[in-house]
Amino acid sequence: MSEHLAAVAETTKLARLLGISDPTDLDFLVDLPPAAIRQFRERATDRLFDRDAKRLHTVAQAAKLVPVSISAKVAERAFGPVLCAAIAGAVEPTRAIDIAKTLPPAFLAAVAVQIDPRRTAAIIAAVPPALVEKVARELLAHGDHITMGRFVHVIPEPALRAAAPVMSDIDLLRIGFLLEDKTAIDNVLHIVADRVPGIIRAAAEQHMWAEGIDLLDSIAPHNRAWIGDTAAGLGGPVLDSLIAAVADLDAWATLLPITSAMSHDSLRLFAERPAVHAEPVLAAITDTALNAGHWLELLPLAAHLPPAQLAFVAARVAAETDDRLDHLIRQADTAGRWDAMIPVALAMTDSERRRLAALPVMGDPDVLRAIITSTAEHQLWSQALPLVHALPDTTTPTLAHCIGDLTPEQLLAAVRTAAQSDTIDTLVDIALAQEPHGRARVLELIDTMDDIEDFLTALTAHTPDAVWNAFARVRDEIPARLRTQLAERARELDHPHHATALEPATATTQ
Repeated sequence: MSEHLAAVAETTKLARLLGISDPTDLDFLVDLPPAAIRQFRERATDRLFDRDAKRLHTVAQAAKLVPVSISAKVAERAFGPVLCAAIAGAVEPTRAIDIAKTLPPAFLAAVAVQIDPRRTAAIIAAVPPALVEKVARELLAHGDHITMGRFVHVIPEPALRAAAPVMSDIDLLRIGFLLEDKTAIDNVLHIVADRVPGIIRAAAEQHMWAEGIDLLDSIAPHNRAWIGDTAAGLGGPVLDSLIAAVADLDAWATLLPITSAMSHDSLRLFAERPAVHAEPVLAAITDTALNAGHWLELLPLAAHLPPAQLAFVAARVAAETDDRLDHLIRQADTAGRWDAMIPVALAMTDSERRRLAALPVMGDPDVLRAIITSTAEHQLWSQALPLVHALPDTTTPTLAHCIGDLTPEQLLAAVRTAAQSDTIDTLVDIALAQEPHGRARVLELIDTMDDIEDFLTALTAHTPDAVWNAFARVRDEIPARLRTQLAERARELDHPHHATALEPATATTQ
């Protein structure tokens, strides 16, 4: 949760303790660290409960001497909820529960408002689920979400399940915002999983995204995917409402971990929203990712953006210093996120891509191997080959070795993609730099392609001489049919010297 939202939650609870009806009267405190506000509230609570500790303990001990029914009557008629709350922590839990069972739910709710969960956790945990449900109903009838939030983390699951049906979706949002212990949110989500769509809709319809975003910030990583997918499944208006609220609250550090956990289809739906495409929004997202430790969570989203928006993000990434950019790439490599990093690199300008390709990290053999492996696994040849083309010549031997490790199907996909783009020279140069066995495999694959015409057509008047020279160097390794076709293609392009270099020896002596 953001520091501001956490402070708002703390001042709301502090206002209750101090008897202030309007929590906004304490807005002057919201710029303080939330932990400091909480510490003050707990110390104030301790002063209230400890000032007469000895007398209260004596009263609690006296409760053991009279029947439960009499203790309950005394508690309700003589002590009242405030004194009962003060005494509760000193009463043996079993005795306290027996007394509570005979008291009206309305009175118990009044006691709950005053009680300190830190001192009475054992008693609260032992309250029967049916009684918890009745007390919850009383509290919610008075709109008391503060008390509910203070007790959730000490109430066992059966009791929470009993109380959940009396809570509306809005109630759940408000209670979640005011939880005393945010680690309890995942257990609550487990209990009300079927109601999560309604809770998200309520956040959108009732303009309660601050409370909703607070919950997003608190959930454990294993719950992020289904929460994000659920939100995406509710449609564009809900997503637009969420995006607008996150932008207003500058809460991208909360949302990026959620979007990065989404399924492919859900993230695509999110990335397609026009609300994400506005430059101020993209700038805030990218700056949060780069400056607040969410770089790896930006990459999946960036890869789903339309070209113009992806280029905007790529330009901001490219604006980083060489050292910083090198570090970001190493992070992406360590996380195995080349499937998302490659589209970002492709969206850079030629000069930016050349600068990226010249970074020390791009000369690391393990990194180059990861690029080729990820490219093959995710069918990213059309995006990766321009990046590979920008790499320095010193990387060619390593890349050639990586190409040799590809399966025939992966290699064929690379050749076909290169044949349909302007990167055929890049792939040919790398492929022919392999050891003889690897070269033979590539040449045989090309020779047996059903769509070999696409490959030949990709060799144009603009194909660098280096490609033709590479073919000439390995002429004797090229299958006869392919060598003849390459020679014919060279003549068609008015490159007779290349054609001559490729023709069989018998043809050149005639």
